[in-house]
Amino acid sequence: MKLKLIVLVSVVAAMATVTSSAGGASKVADPTRGNPAKPACAGKKLKLGFAAPLPDPNYDLIYGMIARDVKKAGGTSQLTQANLDPNKQIADVQSMVSAGVNVLIVAPVNPQAIQPALNAARAKGVKIVATDIFVGGPYATNVATSPWDSGFQAASYLKQTVGNGAVAAILAPTFAGEVIAARNRGFLAGAKQFGLNLVAQDTATAFSPDEGAKILGTYRVKFGSSLKGVWIFNDVLALAAPALANGGFNPAIVGDNGIPPFVQMIQGGQAAATWNLHPEAIAHTLAWASHRAVCGLKMPRNIFVPVTKVDKSNVSQWVSWDKLPALPFTVKLTTKLRKTTVGLGSNP
Repeated sequence: MKLKLIVLVSVVAAMATVTSSAGGASKVADPTRGNPAKPACAGKKLKLGFAAPLPDPNYDLIYGMIARDVKKAGGTSQLTQANLDPNKQIADVQSMVSAGVNVLIVAPVNPQAIQPALNAARAKGVKIVATDIFVGGPYATNVATSPWDSGFQAASYLKQTVGNGAVAAILAPTFAGEVIAARNRGFLAGAKQFGLNLVAQDTATAFSPDEGAKILGTYRVKFGSSLKGVWIFNDVLALAAPALANGGFNPAIVGDNGIPPFVQMIQGGQAAATWNLHPEAIAHTLAWASHRAVCGLKMPRNIFVPVTKVDKSNVSQWVSWDKLPALPFTVKLTTKLRKTTVGLGSNP
């Protein structure tokens, strides 16, 4: 994930009870509304800590939006960044608990390693709002960012775009953590299911355009014009692609994250598609969930934030990051077939 932000206009939240429909699916009924910029109960001041896994534009954007909500509600917040070091994240959690937070948002470097620290925080009465943690608990809720889906859908898109043409994949390194690694698994599962002609897959060793240029450069030498598509686990590595597109080497570049420079490449015809992780939905849902958590209100065990494709068909509707936080955003939960998702609003 990767992004950046500014001001929240108004967020109306809907929480719901689940009722069965005649077709066996489920729907949300009787929503109770509330603004995450206002406490969900009287006399509860939110003291929030956000344990992020690394310094990252996505997390900076998400935290900034949450922090504004918390401030508007009269609460306080703080951010720590673990630099992909599980031990540092454990120390970060312990430090914030000692500082008196009553809600922790945790985006884990390693979901298993962080459990003892979360158990200790929970024992002291701290509410835990997880994001992408499917082990341990109990949590007030887990806001899941659907990284597997983005990889899987990208594989389907490449199949539709290049047919039986040769494609390659630049995969995430193992040190990047479980969430990023899920993109790899989603893409490789999709490649198998849709019959992609995957002729090469390389694992990146860094999150940088230089690393992307190095791997794409080897593809240009080895495959030339015969390579029709490349999936890249993170848009940042894809930023080198335009400089390498010569001598017949011009594969369809498919990324993941929806960062502004990559979206500009789509606008200029230099990239095919990316997957928008919707940091605005993640941030607003986390803020809403934190207020409910400190008030002891129940929520679904998991709340999924869908991902969506951005390509030439809808890139003109994409909202830039500097304007994104000003969009009105209503948090609405829908449960169907036992899976709860949050609505995404108007941004593609």
